[in-house]
Amino acid sequence: MRTQPMIATKSTRPANLLYGAAVIDENGNEIPITETMIMKACKKLEKAWVYKKK
Repeated sequence: MRTQPMIATKSTRPANLLYGAAVIDENGNEIPITETMIMKACKKLEKAWVYKKK
């Protein structure tokens, strides 16, 4: 249990960096996931999507 109040501090991480989300590359390096990365992936998926004909 926290006995002292939390003090808000200014973050040094980029604003579009997701808190704690990362991917690990083939060399074991942790690469933080950004909102930009997610939006780019979603746009690629949207372009590749094929709708079933009824």
